[in-house]
Amino acid sequence: MEQDDFSEKVGLPPGTVVHTGEDKAEEVVIKVMEFHKGQMREYIADCIEDCKPPDVAGALKWVHVIGVHNVGIVQKVCEYYNVHPLIVEDIPSVGQRPKIEGLSSGVYIVLRAYDMDMESDIITSEQVSIVFGKDFVLSFQQSSAGIFEPIRERARRPKEQMRTNGPDYLTYALLDLIIDRYFVVLEHVGDIIEDLEDDLIEHGTADMLNRIYYIKRSLLTFRRHIWPLREVALKLQRDFSAHVKPSTHIYLRDLYDHIIRVTDLVETYRESITGMLDIYLSSVSNRMNEVMKVLTVVSTIFIPLTLMSSLYGMNWPWFPGTDYGVLGVSIALTVILLGGFRMMKWI
Repeated sequence: MEQDDFSEKVGLPPGTVVHTGEDKAEEVVIKVMEFHKGQMREYIADCIEDCKPPDVAGALKWVHVIGVHNVGIVQKVCEYYNVHPLIVEDIPSVGQRPKIEGLSSGVYIVLRAYDMDMESDIITSEQVSIVFGKDFVLSFQQSSAGIFEPIRERARRPKEQMRTNGPDYLTYALLDLIIDRYFVVLEHVGDIIEDLEDDLIEHGTADMLNRIYYIKRSLLTFRRHIWPLREVALKLQRDFSAHVKPSTHIYLRDLYDHIIRVTDLVETYRESITGMLDIYLSSVSNRMNEVMKVLTVVSTIFIPLTLMSSLYGMNWPWFPGTDYGVLGVSIALTVILLGGFRMMKWI
C-alpha cells in the first residue's frame, strides 16, 4: 500500500504543492463532461483552458484529472475554481487519510479506491480527491485505471439522473462507485479466506502462512481507510447543506449504510484471519507433537535393546543366557512395549 513520503515536504511553507507518490512520466489526461438541461457533452481536454468553469448559467462541468504527478496541471485546474492552497497541497500528496473539508466555493473529499487482480490476488489502491461546488465537480486520481468509466457509461444515457440532479448527486455517484468496489474486493477476499480454511487443517505450509499475513495486513490497511469514511458520509449530510440538496440526502444515507456494511465485513474477515493464524500455529504444533511422539516410541523401544546388546557384547562370562536367549528377550521386550503403547493409544 502506498504511503506519503513526508521527507519531501519537510521545511516547506504551507500550501506548497509536492507530489509524494511514485515518479511517473505518463502524460496527464483530463476528461471533461458538461451537463446542461439534460444534455451532455464529453471530450478530452486539448489544453488546460478547456477546464475553465462553464460559461452557461445552470450548467455543470465535471473535470476528471488522471495523474496527479504533474503538480502544475493540478494547480492550474484548481485555480480556475478557487480551491484553497492547502487543499491543492493535499491532492498530489497521496498518503492522505480519508476526510472531508469545507471550502468557500465547495467541498473537498479525499478517499482511497481499491481494486484487486483476480488472478494474482494482489490488492491495489490509489488516492482519489473530489472537489465539488455550485456548478462543477473536480476529481483527481493517481493512475490511469478507469475507475469512473461506469459513471461515464451511465452519463451517456439520455435519461440518466446525474445529467439534471446537480454536482452533489454526481459526487454521490462517484463515492458510491468507489464504495461498491470495496464490496467486490472484500467478496474475493472472503473467497480466499474460505479456500484457506479448507486447506489449513490438512496441510499448512509456509506459503499459506505468507498468504494469511498478506491478507491480514491488507485488511488492516483497508480498515484504516474505511473507518474515517463514516465520518465523511455523516458530515456531508449534516454540515454541508449549502452544497447538498435535500433530495440527495436519501442517497447519502444509503451511502452511509454501505460504508457500515463494508466496515462490518472488514471486522468479520479480520477476526476470521486472526483465527486462521491461531489454527495454523496450532496445526504446526500438533504435527510437531506427532513427530516427537513417533521419535519417543522408537527411542523407548531401542534404548533397552541397545543396553542389552551393549552388555552382552562385553562377553562377560557370567552373563546369563545364550545368543538365542538374548534375542528372544529382545523380541519379547519389543512386543511388550509395543503392546503397552497400543493400549495407551500412542500408536
